[in-house]
Amino acid sequence: MTTPPLKKSIGRSPSRLGLLLIPVVFACFALAQSAQAVGPEPNEGDLIGNVTEEDNAVLELGSDAVGAAMGQAAENPNKRVLQIKDFEKFLQCAGGKVKLSFKVMVTFTQPRTGVVVRHSIKFLEFKGTAVAGGGRKLEATEKDLKFLHLPTKSINEAKKEGQFAFQFKVTGPGLAASPPFQFLVKYQGNFYKWREGKVTGNVIWDKKPIVKCSN
Repeated sequence: MTTPPLKKSIGRSPSRLGLLLIPVVFACFALAQSAQAVGPEPNEGDLIGNVTEEDNAVLELGSDAVGAAMGQAAENPNKRVLQIKDFEKFLQCAGGKVKLSFKVMVTFTQPRTGVVVRHSIKFLEFKGTAVAGGGRKLEATEKDLKFLHLPTKSINEAKKEGQFAFQFKVTGPGLAASPPFQFLVKYQGNFYKWREGKVTGNVIWDKKPIVKCSN
């Protein structure tokens, strides 16, 4: 009789298959653990996070670059600063003395090889008072600060020397019921020298500016 042994053989097959599947299960589990260790590919949220960090890095680099640029500007021979402290002048329109303290920066440029001319001017600081009447505050604005035209001979290409002039307007409140007043400040005798496209030495500033009341 051969039928019983055949049934017995078939009955044992599930357990044998189970034993064979155990190593396969362990192998799959090991692969899964390995995949988790490597980590998944970054999703959209991860990419946004990385961009934000890169932006912050750029901002920090920008701040450093700005600081470096400011340092370079301070050492630039074609950027010069004129500083006047406690300049005093009696003015009829102000009802007495006026006091000025200010700082302006003048930049120079090279329009063509071998020539350096003044380029721009701006206030860095300004403080002014009219002494009479308890120290009335004076003001000067950027739009009232400008270069004055000088003849062509103010630039000497052979000697590499130049001259420039500038003026600014100052305004202030009048005494008691008087209307506001204004006056002009002119610096005409400012001299400089250059070499190889750069201003050299100290710029000579006008020590006797013209200060007069204006309408």
